[in-house]
Amino acid sequence: LAMEVKCTLTTRQTKCSSQPLSAIITPVIREVESGLPELALSAPTSPPPAPERRNLNMFQQIAASVLDMLEKSVVTGLESKFPLPATADPSVQLEGNYAPVEERSVMHELEVTGKLPNFLEGIYVRNGANPQFEPAGGHHLFDGDGMLHAVQFKQGIVSYACRFTHTQRFIQEQKAGCAIFPKAIGELHGHGGVARLLLYAARSICGLVDGTQGMGVANAGLVFHNGRLLAMSEDDLPYHVRVLEDGDLETVGRYDCDGQLSSTMIAHPKVDPVSGELFALSYNIITAPFLKYFYISSDGIRGPEVSITLPEPTMMHDFAITENFVVIPDQQMVFRLKEMFSGGSPVVHNSEKSARFGILPKYDETEARLQWIDVPDCFCFHLWNAWEEGDEVVVIGSCMTPPDSIFNESDEALKSTLSEIRLNRSTGVSTRRELASLNLEAGQMNRNFLGRKSRYLYLAIAEPWPKVSGFAKVDLVTGEVKKYIYGPNCYGGEPTFVPRSSDPLAAEDDGCILAFMHNESTGQSELLVVDAASPSLQLEASVKLPSRVPYGFHGTYVTAKELSKQKL
Repeated sequence: LAMEVKCTLTTRQTKCSSQPLSAIITPVIREVESGLPELALSAPTSPPPAPERRNLNMFQQIAASVLDMLEKSVVTGLESKFPLPATADPSVQLEGNYAPVEERSVMHELEVTGKLPNFLEGIYVRNGANPQFEPAGGHHLFDGDGMLHAVQFKQGIVSYACRFTHTQRFIQEQKAGCAIFPKAIGELHGHGGVARLLLYAARSICGLVDGTQGMGVANAGLVFHNGRLLAMSEDDLPYHVRVLEDGDLETVGRYDCDGQLSSTMIAHPKVDPVSGELFALSYNIITAPFLKYFYISSDGIRGPEVSITLPEPTMMHDFAITENFVVIPDQQMVFRLKEMFSGGSPVVHNSEKSARFGILPKYDETEARLQWIDVPDCFCFHLWNAWEEGDEVVVIGSCMTPPDSIFNESDEALKSTLSEIRLNRSTGVSTRRELASLNLEAGQMNRNFLGRKSRYLYLAIAEPWPKVSGFAKVDLVTGEVKKYIYGPNCYGGEPTFVPRSSDPLAAEDDGCILAFMHNESTGQSELLVVDAASPSLQLEASVKLPSRVPYGFHGTYVTAKELSKQKL
C-alpha cells in the first residue's frame, strides 16, 4: 500500500458540503435488504454523534476560501484535462461491493446455519478501506479510510459490528466535513499531484491542516501483540483498537509503544509464536535511511533500530522471519517523486533493477552481517512464510506480474503465482519454482508455525481479478491444491485460519477457516466457517450478517484467552 509523502499529506476538497459516499448508496442497500429475512435480534444502527467542527479565525477563513477557489479553478481543472486511469477512477474502484458502508454498532444473536466448532471463542476482525466521503478526484481502492468488521463468538452467541478506525486523518476530515487529505495513489500523480502538494503546503502554513500527529489510514493489516489489537497501513504508526466486552470496537489512539516508536510500521509485522516478539520494518520515501528494521519484545520493549542501506526508496509491503533470521525483499517497485513533474506516477517499476532478498540475523544491532541474494524478475507483494533448511532459507510468496499492475494501468493480465524461493547463504545464489498455476493472493497459515517449516497455506483464489471466487488449501509437501468455491455471483476476500489450539504438537491443519462471502445477486453477506482438515473442505457453519460487508484486506483472530489480557 502506497506510502504518503510526509510533507504533502493534506488538502481540502472543493465542496466541504459533500455527502459521505455511504449516505448515497445506503438507500439502495436498504432497499435490497428489505426483501431479505430478519437477520438479527437487535435494534438498527444508531446514528453517530455529530462531529466537532473546526474553529477557524478570520485569517484562516479567508485563506481557506481563497485556497478552495484556487483548488476548484486550477487543480480540479488541471485534473479534468486528463482521463482517469482505471486504477484511479472512483466509478471503477468503488463499484458494487467495493463501495463503502456506514458504521454499525454491535448486533447480537446473529442467525447461524450449521454448527459452530466449540473452540471458536474469541473475535474475528478484518480490515479494509472505506472512504467516509465521496471522492472529488481520483481514488484508488487502497486510499480509503480504515474500517474494521468484527464477528465475536462468545458462549454460543455470535455478534457483529463495524467501526471506522479513528485515525488523526479521519478525525480532521470528520471535523472539516469533507476529505482534506490528498489520496496517496488516486491523486498524487502527474501535474495534478504536484499542484495538490503545493496546496497542502499553503494550507499547512496557514494552520488549516495539521499533519504532525499522523496522516495514515490504518486500513490494511491487523495484529494482536502485548495485549493490544493494532490496525496498520505503512504510512503511519499503528493504531490501538480496543475490543469491548459486548464485541464492539473503540479506537484508543495512535500507538507509539510508550514513546519508543517515532517512524512508520509496515502493514505486516510478524509475531514469533515462540518468543511472542513482534518484528517489523519501517520505510521512508523522502530521506535516507530509506529502511529501518526493529523488533518489540513480548512485554513491549523495543530493541535496537537497524538502518538498512538502500540506493533508493523501495516499496516493502511485507517481509518474513525464520527462527534466526529476518528476510527483507528489495524489489523493483520504487518511489520516484520527480516522476510527477513529467506527468507520471511516483510509484514506478524499475525494470533495470535486479530484485534481491536480504538475510539478517534477527537480533543484530547493525546491518553489517546483512547478506543480499539476487532473485531476478521477482515482485512478491506478500510473503506467506519462511524457514531454514541447512544453508538455505526457504521463502514462500506470491510473485506478481506485471509488478506495477495494482498501481498503474497495464494491458497485460495480472498474475499472482505462488512460488518457492530458495536463498543459499553459502553460494549466494537463489532458485525459484512455481507451486500452483492459479492466481493466489491474500491469505494465511497456521500462525503457530510462523518462521518454521510448514505444510499448509490458505490463500484467496483471485479470479476473476480483482475479485475472489473462493480460497485454496495448498499442501506444500505434495503440491495438492484443494479449492473451496463460493458459488455463482458470490465473492469474498482473505481466508483466516484459526487453529484448534496453540499446541505446537497438534496437527497443522487442525482448525477452521473463516472467510467473509458476499452474494452479489441477493446483497447478502455471510461469514463462512469451514473445516480445514476435512478432505473436501466441508462447510461447518455460516453466519448471516446484518449488513453488507465490502471486499477488504487482511484480518486476524483473537482468542478469548488473549482478550482476557487486553490492555486499555
